[in-house]
Amino acid sequence: MKKLSKRLVRSLGFEVRRVNNPVRKGAQAIHFLHIGKNAGTQVSNVSEQLNSLSATKFIIKQGHDVMLRDIPHDSPYFFSIRSPISRFRSGFYSRKRKGQPRIYSEWSAHDEIAFSEFEHANELAESLFERGERGRKAWAAMKSIRHTSQNQCDWFSCFGNFLKVRPPIWIVRQEKFEADLLKFIPLAFSDIDPLKIDLSTDEVSSHTNDYSDIPPLSQRAKENLANWYCQDVQFYDMCNEWIEKGGSF
Repeated sequence: MKKLSKRLVRSLGFEVRRVNNPVRKGAQAIHFLHIGKNAGTQVSNVSEQLNSLSATKFIIKQGHDVMLRDIPHDSPYFFSIRSPISRFRSGFYSRKRKGQPRIYSEWSAHDEIAFSEFEHANELAESLFERGERGRKAWAAMKSIRHTSQNQCDWFSCFGNFLKVRPPIWIVRQEKFEADLLKFIPLAFSDIDPLKIDLSTDEVSSHTNDYSDIPPLSQRAKENLANWYCQDVQFYDMCNEWIEKGGSF
């Protein structure tokens, strides 16, 4: 029955992973709000090290479908962000590869149509907002591929003032991963020396890939994506400002 369920989930284009969440009596849980394609695998690698070293805290890595509203109100949390345009490209090619090489997740029927019509991310981005059939196909493709269909700010639906009302411990930027994690660790784990944590990762375990052989995003594609993800552009800038102000507004 479990195998059948996993096959069904993968056939819909989702990832199935066993997550080790070590609940410890008397220890405080810190939730990682997992926004897709934002260095979540790298955060998991670091979290495992932190969980093995700390006696007072432990990190629970949530799945992609867990939003801020699903995390207990009195529980500390953190999350990672990424430039919307970079996240789009990563999400497109990750799904095109069916999650390989780290995992394998079969395409859904919607994925299959999307990738049959748009071979590269640049083609899809340039086709956004076109009138007629091409534009309709581009809209459908964007909303069919999991990580291109979601805005990062979707994880904060109905929590628009979260940085004031319910701020995270810290925010980790994919572009400044090491520096932000070194800031997060002492804030969350006062009993651990950040320099004892290995932040290095290989390409497979970190889910990173070489994009040197694919067409670059044109200026038109970037402008279209900035318009498509206008909410996330604002969200990303807002989070950056919060970080630069030391975690407050």
